[in-house]
Amino acid sequence: MKRDCPTIQELLAFDAVARCESLTLAASALCITVSAVSKQIAGLEQFLRCKLLRRSGRGVELTQRGRLYRQRITAGLRSIEAATFELRSGTADRGTLSLASVPTFLTTWLIPRLPDFRRLHPGVTFSFSQHLGVTDRMPAELDAAIRYGAGDWPGVTSEYLGGKEFVLIASPAALQKGNRIKRPIDIRGHALLHHAEAPGAWQEWATHHSVTDLDTASGPRLAQYSALIQAVLTGLGVALVPRMLVVDALAGGLLVRPCGDTISVNQGHYLCYQPDRLEVPGFAAFRAWVLAEAAKAL
Repeated sequence: MKRDCPTIQELLAFDAVARCESLTLAASALCITVSAVSKQIAGLEQFLRCKLLRRSGRGVELTQRGRLYRQRITAGLRSIEAATFELRSGTADRGTLSLASVPTFLTTWLIPRLPDFRRLHPGVTFSFSQHLGVTDRMPAELDAAIRYGAGDWPGVTSEYLGGKEFVLIASPAALQKGNRIKRPIDIRGHALLHHAEAPGAWQEWATHHSVTDLDTASGPRLAQYSALIQAVLTGLGVALVPRMLVVDALAGGLLVRPCGDTISVNQGHYLCYQPDRLEVPGFAAFRAWVLAEAAKAL
């Protein structure tokens, strides 16, 4: 059967040579002969049909293609090493959970609550990865991803956490004297801040509250809710944001809801994962905990 991937021996030899910049040192690190290392590298280069190494003085260095290839495979090799160590040490049911998350949810909601999870499950730690783009598929090395959207990503289970409920927020300092907002109509005269992925939120809010003659398309646009919230805190304007992301700031008085009802949109934050991840006790515990915590904010 034709193989579509190099052997693990070839990859480990290449990784060792790249780290040591020497065939001799790589052979020592792998506890094999220099000849065996050379054979594995030759096999890998033949399989890939390109040169990965070139001689440099008494050592070797990576070619441009070699550097690019190593950048792509290093994370995978480290994941294999970590998974093997956890299984051999009996900690695979706890170990490290690899999680991707949209940035604002991670910094404003999840991280402040993680001490409670660690108190309940001290054996579980987290490795946070860059969040997935709108069209990105779930990488095999991720245990789960917290994504913002309609919850219809293919090939994964998506469980709703929150974020569909939007509220009007303002800085207390920005509502002093003549700038107060007591009724929805008082929003006129305030700069409207927009999130790039929720362009219709202000129009929906204005329609719901019967506010006419409001230019709902004007105002700065920001790509992340964290930037939007910070802009409100500094007095640049008012914004509509998922209530879930500002529940702590509202409770602490950093932000206020000057008026108006909550409006609902068709996007929110979802916990996405492959069903087989539920067989890992550490992830099953995290899933149950995060769903329970999110339910408190609904």
